[in-house]
Amino acid sequence: MWLEAEPDIFQRFLGDAAVYWRGQVDAGGTDAVVFVEALHHDLRVHLRNLTMANAIRRVTPARLVVLTGSDPRWLRAFDAQFDTALLTELAEAYGASEVIDVHARADAHLAAAVDVAVPGISPEALAECAEATYCRLELIPRVTPEERAGAAFAACRDRVAALSAVFDDLLAGGRPVALVTSHVDYDQWGLAVQAAQRAAVPVVHTQSTGSLKAYTLFPDNARGEATLRAELTPQIGEFFAERVWAQRDRYRHSAERVAWRARSNLGRPSWWRGGGTASVELANAVERRQVRGHAAARFGFDPDRPVVVVFNHAVSDALGTNREAFGSLAEWFEQTAAYAHSERAVNWLFLDHPSQVRYDTTNFFGTVAQRYAGAGHLAFRASRQLSKNILWSLADLGVTVRGSVSNEMPAYGIPVVQAGWSEWSACGLSIVADDQAAYWRTLDVALATLTGGGTLITADQVARARLWLWLYRSAADVVSGLVPAWDLWPADHLLQAVRVHMRQVEPDGEPVFDAVERMWQRREPLLTRTDLPPASGAVPALPHTRVADAPALARD
Repeated sequence: MWLEAEPDIFQRFLGDAAVYWRGQVDAGGTDAVVFVEALHHDLRVHLRNLTMANAIRRVTPARLVVLTGSDPRWLRAFDAQFDTALLTELAEAYGASEVIDVHARADAHLAAAVDVAVPGISPEALAECAEATYCRLELIPRVTPEERAGAAFAACRDRVAALSAVFDDLLAGGRPVALVTSHVDYDQWGLAVQAAQRAAVPVVHTQSTGSLKAYTLFPDNARGEATLRAELTPQIGEFFAERVWAQRDRYRHSAERVAWRARSNLGRPSWWRGGGTASVELANAVERRQVRGHAAARFGFDPDRPVVVVFNHAVSDALGTNREAFGSLAEWFEQTAAYAHSERAVNWLFLDHPSQVRYDTTNFFGTVAQRYAGAGHLAFRASRQLSKNILWSLADLGVTVRGSVSNEMPAYGIPVVQAGWSEWSACGLSIVADDQAAYWRTLDVALATLTGGGTLITADQVARARLWLWLYRSAADVVSGLVPAWDLWPADHLLQAVRVHMRQVEPDGEPVFDAVERMWQRREPLLTRTDLPPASGAVPALPHTRVADAPALARD
């Protein structure tokens, strides 16, 4: 069965959900609409999106319109199944007045055999979406000229145009209140987000982790960045500066507790490591030196030389999703490896992405590794073969584009350079390079500092990183029985838990409703578990730590 639940359990859940939401939300005959995306195959995603949409409808009465459908290409990429009929039943139980199959509408556009008018999206944005979608579907790091000239890519590009037209038709008309979506990239999600941005419709991006976590871009807060993620990055940085960093003494104890839990992987990020390999058991500098000697010998490194760890990304994942210094994740990795080959004063450890097999069929990582097989100061390894103890003992500097290591490693005193933006990169945790010139300059200065015995991270950056862990894992995670923790599975257990909550727990003071109302009324960029008021005299946002303004990197 598509949602991996027994039919009778699913039907009982639908009955309870219909009763519960009928008593919570009333559209009131309004023409306002909350659009909710239901294009993913995971039931947990749908529960988050539908719950968020209904919480918004309690603040602003609106009809619920669900966008669904399936694309064989995406089902193949995810190795998943999808049942539109069952999804429709779920949507109607949550109060949907209309369920629209956007893929069927795109098919109708394409079957008409006429050029699809796409007045909204720019040719550049259309081409970028086609490239990113094609790479993800084909599990390749980039599109070659031969592939770009082929029929498969042409079909992908045509579908991007058709879907963009469908989303523009939906979001440009009527009175849309919001678009709630689990993803913001590729054709079937990213084009909806872009259409919403063009129509000045708020976009709520729910997260596939924790209980209910979400980022929101309100049109009145937009600054003209190219993507939704790029819009949110500085807004999240300002929120962090005003609501968290300015009151760091208030939250320090909680941040230290979360940092302690993160050592043993009690929560995300680093969800993919799992088990004992994710725990950091090093208690002091002596233990780190002892493990470091063993680890260095294992890789043939000189233990007295600094070690730079470069974290490869899932190379086909969400290309162009934010501001990045290089044209692609593959280009960044290849050029960083070439740079490392000529920089012999330090050891370099290159790690693949732990889920690389799900994103790459070209052996990209292995091909780059083969080029430098004879370089003794370079090592290429599968990340799953390393424990966190080994990794944390070796790393003197981490290098990534947008990986979660850029918020996790600084929390334990390990500096990280980013060749681009992530959602937290304006919070002052890492060293951020906005373009290639800044990236190479940053690496030059960083290596000189390391080999000279200097430090690349400040006490404030460590404190900021721990406060970010607290914000992301705790304060920005709204715990509710309506949206159980992501790890609650299988589906039968998940649905039964939500049923019990709907039947037994009165909705007065429901955390989700209070949190969404607060975020919506204040136009805040993220959902928070409790009110995080700004402190009087709050310090200004710290957008980035760059080479030019980082005391630890100064050479004079």
